[in-house]
This record gives sequence, structure tokens and C-alpha cells, in this order.
Amino acid sequence: MSGQAWLVFCAACAVVFALPSPLVFSVASYAAIRGRKTVFASVTGGSLGIVTAMTISAIPAAGLAYLPHAFVEIVQWTGIGWLILFLLWTFATPAAQAANADNDNLPGKSSSGILRDCYAIAALRPRYFMFFLALLPQFVSTSGNAVETLAVAQAAILLLALGILAAQALFAGSTLALVRRMSGNKKIRPKYRTHFISGRAVSAGYRRIAA
Repeated sequence: MSGQAWLVFCAACAVVFALPSPLVFSVASYAAIRGRKTVFASVTGGSLGIVTAMTISAIPAAGLAYLPHAFVEIVQWTGIGWLILFLLWTFATPAAQAANADNDNLPGKSSSGILRDCYAIAALRPRYFMFFLALLPQFVSTSGNAVETLAVAQAAILLLALGILAAQALFAGSTLALVRRMSGNKKIRPKYRTHFISGRAVSAGYRRIAA
């Protein structure tokens, strides 16, 4: 890729990593509640999880280099459409789905547990996998060495993830305030609880009429 293409790629990844997300919320929560001693484990786990998601999505992206150019163009345009939907989904989905209270209800109890928790959030959820699956084909060329390009991209993503997550953990208070502010108007309504309460109210009404 050219220098300009690398700049666009790194900028797109940096924006997505910096946006409020469940991973950002967890990394900042560990730092705010447990202290900065958790920064290394949470940031390392989250960064490795992001790289894992990128590596898995890079397998089909690397195969595009051996396919006809017309087919690659179709995949690239489909990826652009998905990236637009991804951004809309990011801003429409609450990032802070956990309790907003500053109590220690985090699943990781030790450094290894924190690392595994942040790794799982980044690697096992579809957020970063689907993002890279749409982004990487934009920078794959049928005339270049796709494997080498993706290997360099993997290293760049690791450095970006480490830097951005570390900054969000060190400034955990500001990060949590931003996540909660952006999630404030997008909370998921407890529909099952609402249906349960409504059902109890209807049943009570029928019993009163029957009496």
C-alpha cells in the first residue's frame, strides 16, 4: 500500500478503537474501580483480542488477491456499505450495558482473569471481526503481496490498540463519562420485566372482576 493508503487505514482503525464500546467500557471500568494496576492486563487482553479478530478476518481478505478484479470490486463496495452500517450501529447501540454504579461487579478477579475477560470481549464478539472483514478488502490489491500487507497491518493494529486502550485506561474517569453520556439515550428497555408486570396487573384486574 502507498503511504496515503496506510494513513487512511490507521486513521479508520484509530477512530473505531476510540469509539465507546463494551471493550472500552470494561478497560476503563477496571482502571477506575480496581486501580491502575489492572491497566497492563486489561490493555494487553483487549489488544490481543482485537489482533485475533483481525487475523481471523484477514484469512478471507488475503484470498481476494487470487480472485478476479471484478469480483474484488464487488466485495469492496459491499464492504463500504457495511462500514456505513457499522458506524450507524455503533452510535445506535449502547456501549455501557452494565450497571452504571461504581461497584465492583466486574468478572475478572485476578490479572489473568482480567486479561481473559478483555480478550473475550474483543475477540469473541462480532464487533471487530465484522469491522476488519469489511475494511481489509479495501486495501487488498490483486497485483500486490496480500500476505505481506496484512502482516504489516497486523503489527500496526496491535500498536494502535495498545496505545489507544492504554490512554483510555489511564484517563478512565473521562472515558467512562463519555461512554455513559453517549449511552444515556440508548438504553435497552427491560421489555421482559415490563411484560411480566403488565401480565400481573391484568391478572389482578380479572380476579377483582370475578370477585
